[in-house]
Amino acid sequence: MPATNYIRRYRPVDHEGLLAFLDHTLQELGREFLPDGKDADIRDLDRVYLKDRGFFHVVDHEGKICGCVGVRKFSNEVADLKRLYLGREFYGLGLGQALCTAAIEDARGSGYKSLRLATTAKSQAAVALFGKLGFHEIPRYNSDPFAEIFMEKLL
Repeated sequence: MPATNYIRRYRPVDHEGLLAFLDHTLQELGREFLPDGKDADIRDLDRVYLKDRGFFHVVDHEGKICGCVGVRKFSNEVADLKRLYLGREFYGLGLGQALCTAAIEDARGSGYKSLRLATTAKSQAAVALFGKLGFHEIPRYNSDPFAEIFMEKLL
């Protein structure tokens, strides 16, 4: 891939591209993208992520969204890492780690004391990445019916 990939803050003009990216990526993973159901947080990124000490980043490849990550407030001291996805054609370029690093820096800079996440056992590459970045397993902290692994990083 040419060096035209960059991580930047989400902008409202990205919304349709983000929806298309998530629909395609989740289908590749054998899951259904339901913006009116389990994925409703994506419909209103401004309210869910950006308004209350949260953030959302995208990977921009020549104007096309090919990755994303969000950080939203869980409590005054804890942030929740959400929506870490990367297009398969961009695996192995360090973009997943760069997205996570941006999320960690955002959470730390916003005064959170820890960053948590929930994921599935199918996401072994992501779990390995989280471990490399200093996350450790913790007991269940939310009611996400799809999650099996819960992790936290102290900031």
